[in-house]
Amino acid sequence: MNYLLNQSLHQQIPIDMIYMKKNGECTKRKIIVHRQTDQLIQAYCLSKKTMRTFRKDCILALAPIKRTHRPAYAVS
Repeated sequence: MNYLLNQSLHQQIPIDMIYMKKNGECTKRKIIVHRQTDQLIQAYCLSKKTMRTFRKDCILALAPIKRTHRPAYAVS
């Protein structure tokens, strides 16, 4: 898990994440990590088009996004 988070942070590439919210609902997000601590990550959520904070212990799965020939995601 930490490898993909670090790769997203340092290379600013999006990754897929399955996340369990406080209410137990699972969501799939595409994120680009901007900061991380031992317990939290702050990431740009491409689904919601805003910065979000996620608890690492609520991340159920991470996966790299297969690259296509489309331009990279731009984050301001």
